[in-house]
Amino acid sequence: MSSQHSDRRSTILDAVIRLLAERGLAGVTHRATDAAAGLPQGSSTYYFPRKSELLRAAASHLALALEKDCGALQIGFAEVAAKQGLEAAIDHVAGELVASADQTKYLLLARLELTLAAARDSDLSDVGDRLSVAARRPIEFFVSLISDDSSKVPMDTCVGLIDGISLMYATGQGPQPTTDQVASVLRSLVRDETPTDV
Repeated sequence: MSSQHSDRRSTILDAVIRLLAERGLAGVTHRATDAAAGLPQGSSTYYFPRKSELLRAAASHLALALEKDCGALQIGFAEVAAKQGLEAAIDHVAGELVASADQTKYLLLARLELTLAAARDSDLSDVGDRLSVAARRPIEFFVSLISDDSSKVPMDTCVGLIDGISLMYATGQGPQPTTDQVASVLRSLVRDETPTDV
């Protein structure tokens, strides 16, 4: 695939994600996509003849955007933990998750639109699960840094709470998450794993 071909595909898929976030699924048409991408009419149809193909490709593109490279985040966590201890590292993790929720708000809205479409359209049936896994990956990564990986149920609950808080914020149904709010969820997981005297 040529660089120009790849760049144009990415431009189209970025436009679809913006349209999903701003106008919803009904606002995504080939014509609207071409206009949002600043490309000649027919460009998106050339690459993705059917709307389901356009949405499926946008979902894959969105999953990559939602999945962060966790290497740099792990280094940041390790440095804070080594210098300031676990409590400071939890605050660091919470701050990163809050910043991510704010920076990726439009991605979360696009995720919701595609997830709803997947629930109703058999051509997109696997898209919802893929996007949920991608969106939750950074949260799961952070939670695994501060928890015992064998503790699956509390981890799933913790990840679900943070993901839910972020989704409520993205849809305007809840306030912007705070570092204290997310840190308290993370600390509850750590407390659940701390042995107690019987």
